[in-house]
Amino acid sequence: MCVVMKKSPTTPRRTQPVTRNLTFLRGSVVVEFVAVLFMLGVVAVVAIPDSEGKKASDADLSCVVQSLSDVRSAINRYWTDHDAEFPTLEQMSALSAAPESAAWGRSPVMGDYLERMPDNPFTGGNRVGPMDAKPGDLVESNAYDWVYDPVTGVFKANDTIEHRQL
Repeated sequence: MCVVMKKSPTTPRRTQPVTRNLTFLRGSVVVEFVAVLFMLGVVAVVAIPDSEGKKASDADLSCVVQSLSDVRSAINRYWTDHDAEFPTLEQMSALSAAPESAAWGRSPVMGDYLERMPDNPFTGGNRVGPMDAKPGDLVESNAYDWVYDPVTGVFKANDTIEHRQL
């Protein structure tokens, strides 16, 4: 007697449509992965340069604020020691022409108050002009980096209108 065994209905059968679906799923996962990588690349291209520029700008702004504070402090010390007289515009302008080596010694112009005019990081120079100098026109022609009023002792940056408010 010969016994023939039948396949049970619970055993899964591999058919071609199932394989075709798995191949399709694998392909769509790759496409989605490439799309996500592309979007991350776009975000990186847009966001990273902006944050680097902002960091540099923030550092330059901090430098301007510190320079303003240093010079204003020197002007106030001069005013206190010279019977309520502010330094003249000529004295402040002479500090712009002081050589780099003067930063380590005593300035003949302002003595112990300020050896050399600091550089404005936004303009790259250290020239001092009168307070009535306009920020827009003079920055383009690089006439003055700082402005000073010898009557009131007000000292400001001359690179942008916003920095004039500091």
